[in-house]
Order: sequence, then C-alpha cells, then structure tokens
Amino acid sequence: MVDTIWSEAQRQLRGALAGKDFEFWIAPLRVARHETDEITLEVASQFARDWIAREYLALIERAVGLASGRDARVRLVVNRQLAPVLPERRSPQRVSPPAGDERADPAARFTFETFVVGASNEVAYRAAQTVVESPGQRYNPLFIHGGFGLGKTHLLSAIGHAIREGRRGGGVACVTAEHFVNDMVGALRRDQMDRFRHRYRGISTLVVDDVQFLRGKKRSQEEFAHTFNALHELGKQIVLASDRPPHELPDMEQTLCSRFAAGLLVDILPPDQSLRRLLVERKAAALGLALPPSVIRYLADEWCPNVRELEGTLTRLAAFESLCGRTLTLAAAREALAPYLRGIRTTERASVARIIGEVCRHYRVTQAELTSARRTARLSVPRQVAMFLCRRHTDAPLQAIGAELGGRDHSTVVHALGAVERRLAADHALRDAVAALEARLAG
Repeated sequence: MVDTIWSEAQRQLRGALAGKDFEFWIAPLRVARHETDEITLEVASQFARDWIAREYLALIERAVGLASGRDARVRLVVNRQLAPVLPERRSPQRVSPPAGDERADPAARFTFETFVVGASNEVAYRAAQTVVESPGQRYNPLFIHGGFGLGKTHLLSAIGHAIREGRRGGGVACVTAEHFVNDMVGALRRDQMDRFRHRYRGISTLVVDDVQFLRGKKRSQEEFAHTFNALHELGKQIVLASDRPPHELPDMEQTLCSRFAAGLLVDILPPDQSLRRLLVERKAAALGLALPPSVIRYLADEWCPNVRELEGTLTRLAAFESLCGRTLTLAAAREALAPYLRGIRTTERASVARIIGEVCRHYRVTQAELTSARRTARLSVPRQVAMFLCRRHTDAPLQAIGAELGGRDHSTVVHALGAVERRLAADHALRDAVAALEARLAG
C-alpha cells in the first residue's frame, strides 16, 4: 500500500513541478518507513535533504496527504548508499553548474525575472538588484528579514545567480547558516580548519540564508564573525537573510548583530491584496492553470498567507483538475480545498488561540474584551494586531480568524491587515510590539 501511495504522490508531483526539478529531486527519493501519519523518505546527501526540505517538503506532504486521504508528515533522512543527487563539491564557491548540466543549479529558476514585485517587497527587490550591479560597493552587508515564505530565499538565489551570470567579482558561495555550521563541524573533526577558512574567505560574494540558525552556537558565531570580517575588510559582498532583524535575534553575540546591522536592513512584509492576486495569477500560470477571476480572488483572500502555502494550494487544485477532470470554477475550488480546511481546523484553532492569548497578555486586555463588539482605541489596535499575526503565522482562512475574534466577517479582517501593514512602515511602537509578540510565539 505504501508503494501505491508514494507512486500516486509522485504522479501528482510530476505534474506540479518542472520536469528537470522532478527528475533531479523527487524521483531519487525512496520510501524507508511508513506509519499511520508519517512517511520516511531517504535522500542521498545532507545537501539534498536540506534543499528538498526547504523547497519541496510542503508540496510533498500535500501530495502524500492527497494520495493517502489523510494528513501525513513527511520525514527526510540521509542514506549515502543511494546514488548522489549532486556531484561532490570541492568548495562552496562552486555553485555554478558544470557546462551543459542545468540540474546542478536548481536555484536558477529563482531569478529576478521570476520574482513577483509588490509594495511589501519592492525595497528589498531594488536593494538586491543594486548589490548585483555593484558588489561590495553599496549596501554591504545587505540584510533581508521577514516571515516564512515571503521571498527571502528567492531574492538570495537571484543575487547569487545574477552575480555568477555576470561574472562580477569572482566566486560566489550561496549557503544556509546550517550548511556553514555543518561544514565547520566537519572541518574541526577532520582537523581541516585551515582549508575551511581558505574556502569561505577566498570567495568574492557570500550569501547566507537563515542566519537565525547561528543563535546559541558560540563557536559557530565566532567563526562566522571572523569570516564576515575577513570578507568585509577586503570589500567583498555579503548578503544575509533571517526571519527577524539583527537586534531581535536571541542568543546572538551583540558584536555579530552590530556587524549585521552595519549595512542596509530591509524587510519583506506579508503580501497585500494586489500582490496576492498577482502571485496567484503568476503561480497558477506556471502550473498551466487557467483560473477565472472569482477563483483568483478567492485564493488571494483565503489561501495566500505566503508564497509557499499558495504553491501548495495551487498544486492541490492542479491535482484535483487533472484527477477529476473538472473545470476549476469557484465552487469546484472550494470543494477541492474543503478537505484540507477541515483537516487543519483543530490545529489552526489552537494556533490562533495562542496568538490571541499572547496579544491579550502584551496589551493587558482580557479575551472577552478583545472579542467584544467595542471599538475603542484600547481594543481596536490589539484586535488588529491579533488578526495580522494570525494571518502571518497560521494558515487559518480569514473567515476563521474573524470567527475567533468575535465573529467578525471577512472584510473586517482584510481591513485590519491593511491597516497594520500600513502602520508598520512608520509606527516604531507598533513594530516593536509585533516583534516582541513574534519573539514570544517563536519561543
């Protein structure tokens, strides 16, 4: 039965992904174990595991869930006996693919041309382009921060890709902070720290994603600081990304946070309504889905908290259209997504409930006050912040968020999201409040 489930999941993924991406990343996966609500897949290397977990895990879990008829968690483990997905890399600067081998650079699809620009990400997008035009001369370091699935990794990949394509300034290393730490640990075990330092300090552009992974790791922070200083003093470009700005990173050395903040800090906010609709249109077109305006509006309003979640939703619709032979009208889209909505309802209620509790504690109001019909300033701001955080940190649809906050309707939640997004740009007190709440939610 497990082979049947995985075969069906692979069939769905084949239809949802570009052919070379499926063949390179998904086809080599092997089922190691299957339990009631979890399937374990084997992958050939740590690098491949990290990449698949970051770029495809949500899609794989949805495909497995659709194939098995129930929500399922997918776990990835490394089995080095499998044929390797990527050729062995001698150093991190060898990010460019060998001639004629497009598969060795799967991130090449994350370019500036494929990045969808809107008000919430335009500053980050323009800053990234400026870095490519003049590496090491302006905005060094460039530090991009924002929530999950908002486009940070896409922009980092676009920067690395564009600098390599333009052959500006020599070698480029595009890694995650976890990859940097793993490389360092491996070098320590093999007594090869000199080689490790030569590799990372002999490049001209260092692009590091998820730097929050360094928190609490003193030895890794120390080594990263030395690498940062060596590159920066030579005028080499450094680009970093995190889920929060430097001064909000817990368990991070203050000197390192100061170095991160010494360049340009830009944030990416959740997409506003116009950008969400544009994202739906672009992502649907990439999957070959022709959606009527009513479905585009529905998905933008209800199923687009971030790009990755939207991609998973569109994959489900593509599978529904292919398997059932149905035209994707608004009624059909609601039908296709209804099982997933029911499946997340209980967990989302718990997540929304926690956010509401944290907001009440922060603003010193009771839950009864927050969900009441009263519209005083003392209550309206916390209520809007709660709606904003629920949209940003859960997959709950807007109606569900409104229902939890006093039975408010969809339009009220949309208004609250817009109000908070606009105020965040200029209201430092509000930004501090949101940052403090997000730090507690992440704890």
